[in-house]
Amino acid sequence: MLLGQDVNRAFLEKVATAAEGKSYFLNDSTGLEQILLRDVEEHTGVTAIEKSIQPKVVKQAGILDGVGIESAPPLRGYVRFQARPTSDTILEADRTDPLLVRWQYGLGRSAVFTSDAKNRWAMNWVTWPGFDRLWANILRDLLPHAPQSETAADFDRASSELVVDYHLSRNVPEPSAIPDIFAFGPNGFQAPLKVNKVAAGHYRGRLAIGQNQGLFRVRPLADSPAFPEVGFYRQEDEMLEYGNNEPLLRQISTATGGHFNPAPKAVFDPAGRSIRSTMELWPGLLALAILMNLAELVLRKWKGLLEALHLRPHPVQA
Repeated sequence: MLLGQDVNRAFLEKVATAAEGKSYFLNDSTGLEQILLRDVEEHTGVTAIEKSIQPKVVKQAGILDGVGIESAPPLRGYVRFQARPTSDTILEADRTDPLLVRWQYGLGRSAVFTSDAKNRWAMNWVTWPGFDRLWANILRDLLPHAPQSETAADFDRASSELVVDYHLSRNVPEPSAIPDIFAFGPNGFQAPLKVNKVAAGHYRGRLAIGQNQGLFRVRPLADSPAFPEVGFYRQEDEMLEYGNNEPLLRQISTATGGHFNPAPKAVFDPAGRSIRSTMELWPGLLALAILMNLAELVLRKWKGLLEALHLRPHPVQA
């Protein structure tokens, strides 16, 4: 891309041909933005598709319950994008482009509707009876759901193992195969958790974690309603021990010359011991000397002060 009149057009065209690109010549820089946008659209394609499309059901889900998507009118446009590999494509637009997609990430859930909910592309949908029901189902689906299985994790101090129990609820079917489950812990700890069936609807996994302490996360490789993610925090041993350590307290009292478990009266009993302390007396003595000096001066000069103030009484003549 060259700007101005004094340019080497032949060289630029040669470079563009060798690189299988295009050459552009501009006299004004104001057209640079339009050229870049047009070039990007030619290589990546326009993401906004404005034409009449009829939604197609790819996967039946609870979001579509009571909506009657088969009777939905056509949409006037949508935005092209690629669905995540682990997501569920529920509705599809033209050319296998996704229209309604949702996916689960950890304990959260997200959904994308590639058209709009206003009177631009969804003009016919706003007056469609299933419009309100569809969005109510989408919002309800995104709200937190009660866990379908009861999962608990604990630490077995005798064997230094992390124990995870899975109790399936009645509406969760027994899995045909136990998925791969991994445990992640502090300091880069990572190990597979072997889960075995204990009873009907009850599964248990045990994993040796040694002396590792901190937060452990146990989750399957792929999201599973029967084996949800669970966390466990192993506290330090000193946080789990209650009471006092009497042998240690006796050693400390012996080493420091103290007493172990003394009587309440003996706590403040000096037992004849004294502590030497010093106190500086010169400030008080200096103040006393100054006061005595002033008092002696006043006593010696009292008569002179009275005469100076004309307070001395005159004798009475007979």
